[in-house]
Amino acid sequence: MRGDDLQQARDRLAHGEYESAATYFEKHLLSAPPSSAAYYELGQALQKSEKEAEAALAYRRSLLLDPRFAPALEALREANARLGVPPSASGWQARWAEKIPSDPSVFIGAVAFWIGAFLLLAAFALSKKRALLFSAAAVLLLAGLAFCLLAALTDPRIVDARQAMVMSLTGVSLYKVPSEDASEKITTLNQGSTVKILSARGRWFHVELPGGQRGWFLQDGITPVIPAA
Repeated sequence: MRGDDLQQARDRLAHGEYESAATYFEKHLLSAPPSSAAYYELGQALQKSEKEAEAALAYRRSLLLDPRFAPALEALREANARLGVPPSASGWQARWAEKIPSDPSVFIGAVAFWIGAFLLLAAFALSKKRALLFSAAAVLLLAGLAFCLLAALTDPRIVDARQAMVMSLTGVSLYKVPSEDASEKITTLNQGSTVKILSARGRWFHVELPGGQRGWFLQDGITPVIPAA
């Protein structure tokens, strides 16, 4: 059934039935393990249905799963340009993730750690070359831990866990305090803008903008980048 949904989605996308294709891609993503390619294709269907913000959200979700997926990265840039959302500067975590994805980093770290652990046991068991084995074990154990730590620090699924996107067509207003008092308004963010959710209070989110500015948004019109389980 899962495969049927995906195949139905791709068939409809190929035949220009974009809204129907988007529905089937969404059904597939709800019932099957998410994939970068499926989110990208969903974004294509939504974009061709003139749902630009929804498409941008799908491209972001694609990149969470594979930061090196160039078609989704380019599609997101184009969608943001059409939405009037300025490109955000990528930090060192995003640059690292684009070069070395987290899953291979964890694998490399785990292999290095266990080889180091084996050499450490061998050093205790063997009298010859004990110092050399201890040194090699220490290097491999530290390297393994470092790779696993870097994976945790750079995995977009962890780094961007609190990211949300403005989906309201009219954008959302940012206030200094959780109040709709016009005198407390700081700015308005366009549809497609992203924010980092720091906390919630009633109907309000305390958020941080990409540039570091903080304020309060009403929760309406804000969708988490990582979908709810």
